Amino acid sequence: MLPENADYRSGDLVLRCGYGAESRAVSYGGQSAYSHIGMLVFDDRLNHWMVVHAVPGETRADEPEYIKYETIENFFASDRACKGAWMRVQCADSAAAHAAVYCLNKYNDSVLFDNAYLLGDTTELYCCELVWRAYLSQNIDITSGNRHAIPTLFCAEAEGIFPSDIEKSDKTVFVKPFNFVQL
Repeated sequence: MLPENADYRSGDLVLRCGYGAESRAVSYGGQSAYSHIGMLVFDDRLNHWMVVHAVPGETRADEPEYIKYETIENFFASDRACKGAWMRVQCADSAAAHAAVYCLNKYNDSVLFDNAYLLGDTTELYCCELVWRAYLSQNIDITSGNRHAIPTLFCAEAEGIFPSDIEKSDKTVFVKPFNFVQL
């Protein structure tokens, strides 16, 4: 259950773990309970917390996989998440707000999901790359340089950022885990 009156701030990070094989592979490979990450943004127009994130496989097969902007409830929907967490980057509120604007701009620019997982190519982004680049635009490396080796079969650069690289950074702190009760 998500806290109703949480003290979120734009730029906070939310993590989840799903049910599929990709989620299990990322969790296992990263030695983490989580396989996906997004950034919280408060939408003044909707008066609601939203999540900006890059995710594959949540659209129809014939639709492009653009960066998504959805409610926090949809991000943590029971068919997508068996567990979740809320993290904060240790920085000024203004830096976090600017990172959130970076993510919103990528959403508004209709940036596609990076199925090649290439950190050297900024034309498409995957979940960890999106939030990492958002904070990097504020001169904050939320990975503290952490990387994971990825077989070249999946990534030509042979390394990438997993949620655990952000979790284990000295720039981030866990605020709260979310426990979901499946009915």
